Amino acid sequence: MTKKKQQVEKKKAKKMKKTARPFVEMETDLSSYDDDAVYPVDDDPYRGRRRPVLVEFMALDLVVCDRCQGTDARVEAAVEKCRPVLEACGYDVVLKSIVVENEWMAEQFRFYSSPTIRVNGVDICPSIEENTCTCCSDMSDSPIKCRMYPFNGTFYEVPPVDLVVQGIMNAVVSGEVVDPLEEPYELPENFAVFFEGVRKKALEKAEGGPCCCGEVDRC
Repeated sequence: MTKKKQQVEKKKAKKMKKTARPFVEMETDLSSYDDDAVYPVDDDPYRGRRRPVLVEFMALDLVVCDRCQGTDARVEAAVEKCRPVLEACGYDVVLKSIVVENEWMAEQFRFYSSPTIRVNGVDICPSIEENTCTCCSDMSDSPIKCRMYPFNGTFYEVPPVDLVVQGIMNAVVSGEVVDPLEEPYELPENFAVFFEGVRKKALEKAEGGPCCCGEVDRC
């Protein structure tokens, strides 16, 4: 071995000596980590700090209107699909269904079209498209329009569960929170006609006139 090679080998040995780590055999007591061990959640400093997700479903009616009833059921199904994932990510999901019965409630909730689905104040549908609703029109004896939901190139009178799930998750991921009360509001003419018509029919029924089905004292 040449002198130069000897010097290289010495340098390698010296370097290895510096970086080597001694192996120490240790005994670890795992008795407190058995299968029956329970994590003391009451002592968790982050307990109770889950982020809220408020899903609001708003509609003019949940007794007669089949479109609103169908949407209500699908919103509930969508929330239950999202709940396990959102809770696992540290969110607390609350579903609130609201029947908007008059002009005052419409103003309080900044209600523009029925039905509406909001997540933390954010409407899951960016646009408002409507068509005539037979049920709501019969309830008020006036042509009333209800909301349609666009999804995958098609409009739905009752939104698919997948649409609602996507809307909820997109709203949560965006992190956007809106207070509708901060926005100016003007009651849509569609609602003004509906509320007035419903009150008129209720008065006629109270006075013995025909009810929503056209028969006297049947409902």
